[in-house]
Amino acid sequence: MNKLVTSLKKIFTLRNLAFLVGLSILCFMITKIGVHNIFDNLRQTGWWFFAIIGVWGIGYILNALAWYQIINDDPQCRVSYKEVLRLTISGYALNYITPFGLAGGEPYRILELKKHVSTEKATSSVILYAMMHVCSHFFFWLATIILIAWFVPLSLSISIAMSIIVLVCLVLIFLFFRGYKKGLVVTITRIFSKVPILNKKIKTLKPATIDRLNLIDTQIKGLKGKREKTFYFALSLEFMARLVNAVEILLIIYAMGFDANYIDALIVVGLSSLFANILFFSPMQLGTREGGLMLAFKTIGLVPGLSISVSMITRIRELFWIGIGILLMKVKFKKPVAQKGE
Repeated sequence: MNKLVTSLKKIFTLRNLAFLVGLSILCFMITKIGVHNIFDNLRQTGWWFFAIIGVWGIGYILNALAWYQIINDDPQCRVSYKEVLRLTISGYALNYITPFGLAGGEPYRILELKKHVSTEKATSSVILYAMMHVCSHFFFWLATIILIAWFVPLSLSISIAMSIIVLVCLVLIFLFFRGYKKGLVVTITRIFSKVPILNKKIKTLKPATIDRLNLIDTQIKGLKGKREKTFYFALSLEFMARLVNAVEILLIIYAMGFDANYIDALIVVGLSSLFANILFFSPMQLGTREGGLMLAFKTIGLVPGLSISVSMITRIRELFWIGIGILLMKVKFKKPVAQKGE
C-alpha cells in the first residue's frame, strides 16, 4: 500500500513538473516572438487563422487515431479515444518545446498511459507510435521528392542531392521495418552494453527487468507480424495527417495574398520538414524552419521573403496548440477511462 501511495505521489509530482516547465517555456517563447508581432500577424491573417487552427486539429485527430489503433490492438487493453487524443496533443506540445523532438513528450505519454494499461504495454505502444510517426516522415519525404522531380526543373547537382536523400530514406525505412520485425528495445540494450560508461549498469539489470524488455519487444514485433492490417492502417493515418497538415501552408499563402496550389503546399511542407529534421536539436525548430521554408519557396517559384510570414504564422499556430496541450495535461476525467486487463 505504501509503495502504491509513493508511486501515485511520484506521478503527481512529475505531471505537475512537466506542466510548470511547459508553461514556463511557452511564456518564454511568446516573449521571444513578441506579443506585438503575434497580433500583427493575426490581423494580417484575419479569419484564415481559424481555418489554419482547424486544419492542424484534424491532423491531431488522425495522429491520435493512429496511436489509438496501436494501443487497442489487444482486446484486454482498452483506452478511450478522448484520452488518447488528450495525450497526443499534450505529448506533441512537450515535444515542440524540448530539444531533440522526443525528449519530453514520449516519457510523459508512457507515464500517463501506465494508469490504464501495464507498463510494458504503455512503453511498447509509445515506442511503436513514435517509430511509426518517424517512418511516415520518410514516406512523406519520398513523395515530396517525386513531386519535385515531376513538377520542378532540377539542375544536375540538385538531382544528385535528391537521389541521395531518396537512397537514405529507403535505407531508413528498411531499418525501421526491420525494427518492427526483429524488435528494438533488446537490440538497443545490447548496443548500449558495449558503451564503456553504460555497460556496467546494463550488466546489473535484474532478470525481471530483462523479462520486461523482452515482453516490450514481443509486443513491438507482434503489431507488424500478427496484426498487419492494424499496422498499415495506423501508418496510413499518420501519412494522411501530413497530407492534411499541408493545407495549412496553402491557407497561409492565400491569407498573404499570393496564389499557389496543393502540390506547391506539399513541396513546401516536405522540403521544410526535411531541412528542419536534419537540424533536429532546435526547440520549435527555431532558425531551421525559416531556412527550410525559404529554400522551399524558392524551389516552387514563390517570393522567398514570404517564408518569414509563413514561418511566423506557423509558430503562432504552434503556440496555440502548445497552450492547449499544456492545459490538457491538467484535465482529469470523472470516470476511469480504462482499467488494466479489461
